[in-house]
Amino acid sequence: MKLILNAAAACLVTLGLVATAQAQQWPAKPVTVIVPFAAGGNTDVAARIFTDRLSQRLGQQFIVENKSGAGGSIGVGAMAKGAPDGYTLGVVTAGTLFILPHIYKDKLGYDSRKDILPVAMVGTQPNMLIVHPSVPAKTVPEFIDYIKANPDKLSYGSSGIGTSQHLCMELIVQHTGAKLAHVPYRASNQIIQDLLGGQIQMTCDQFSTAYPQVQAGKAKAIAVSGPERYGFDSSIPTLAESIPGLDVTWSAVFITPRNVPEAIRTKLASELIEITKEPATIERLKALSVTPASMSGDALEKSVLADFDKWQPIVERAKIPQP
Repeated sequence: MKLILNAAAACLVTLGLVATAQAQQWPAKPVTVIVPFAAGGNTDVAARIFTDRLSQRLGQQFIVENKSGAGGSIGVGAMAKGAPDGYTLGVVTAGTLFILPHIYKDKLGYDSRKDILPVAMVGTQPNMLIVHPSVPAKTVPEFIDYIKANPDKLSYGSSGIGTSQHLCMELIVQHTGAKLAHVPYRASNQIIQDLLGGQIQMTCDQFSTAYPQVQAGKAKAIAVSGPERYGFDSSIPTLAESIPGLDVTWSAVFITPRNVPEAIRTKLASELIEITKEPATIERLKALSVTPASMSGDALEKSVLADFDKWQPIVERAKIPQP
């Protein structure tokens, strides 16, 4: 028995040494970073800010590959099926991890809790509810009155089923009982184009996409969707001031396949968190109206799991048909 225990202990030590060696050598070749949204969007731009610095800091290329479609599930599925060796990563919005599974269910082809490992959250920002100038409302109460008074006459755009834009508007619908048509697009720039052209009347898009339209006088700001007023323009109220508890916050999260060696996950998370503290990174994120975030490890995983449970009843009430 003693010999067996000693052999087992030796085996564990050997595995630990191998994992440590893997982390020390990683990355020894280029790393693919899958972004499950179109190029040019917030998630894509944020991903490139961090992959540029990872390439410089670690001496290997971190190459962004855009795989958009199905609200992000196509790209996430491709990442989840990658080898758990640290050479296939992903950058997603947190909602991709805890909203899509409740909508697509068995059609996803992966289990976000079993197949995906959150590594680090690197940036956040609220969404912003904006409307076409023809919409008479200027405040949240006026907006609510307007959409309730015009059932089945108004539409909103999102980047797809299960995205933050979609669920932000769905929460408003659930609170007000309004009847709005959902128009899914493949990218935010298409949403804005149709909003400015009057084909849709509203969207609850990311702050950095929506705010320039407000500054240019092409759209009206109604509210932001975070729990507090956003520092980039604190004059804009929150939806939560009129709809208590409403909180839809965009975030950029680096992920890997679940069984990646812990030493590689720790090394990657440490590098990402250091990058969020660099003045140049802070300035580049500021240009996107994104606030740097530094959550990783168990804290991040617990946060994702808590949000997974939070959104399940919301999605079920929405009765969103599986695509």
